[in-house]
Amino acid sequence: MLQPIVEKSYLVELNLGTVVGVQRQINFQFIPQLKDAIIYGVQVFSAGQLSLSPNGAVVVSTLGLSDLTVTFAVGDDQDVFLQPCADLNSALVNGFIRMYRDKRFNLTKSFVTIQNTINLAANQAVLFNFLYRSK
Repeated sequence: MLQPIVEKSYLVELNLGTVVGVQRQINFQFIPQLKDAIIYGVQVFSAGQLSLSPNGAVVVSTLGLSDLTVTFAVGDDQDVFLQPCADLNSALVNGFIRMYRDKRFNLTKSFVTIQNTINLAANQAVLFNFLYRSK
């Protein structure tokens, strides 16, 4: 399968906050819609796809995505560790959506890590789109 059939999709905004520092980790908040969801695909959007977040924050640029990694926990284990956010941006990987084999991400134990601050600014948002099905 080259591209997934989208069953359900949920856009999540992760704000970098007022302090942007190297190795700073920003945790995802609890998202009730994804609590027991089986996640099979994840996308990250840059300002090239969506200039403002749903809450009105400036979205991280494509260059900014290269300064970020994401770690997704399943239960207490970090199943996806320090994956580059740029790798999750379909525009940067020939239009492909990164697929996972039916993960149940524990988003409250998942986080984005700032690896560099050159292309980032305070209060910018990183937008994640989760493709999922209900359990």
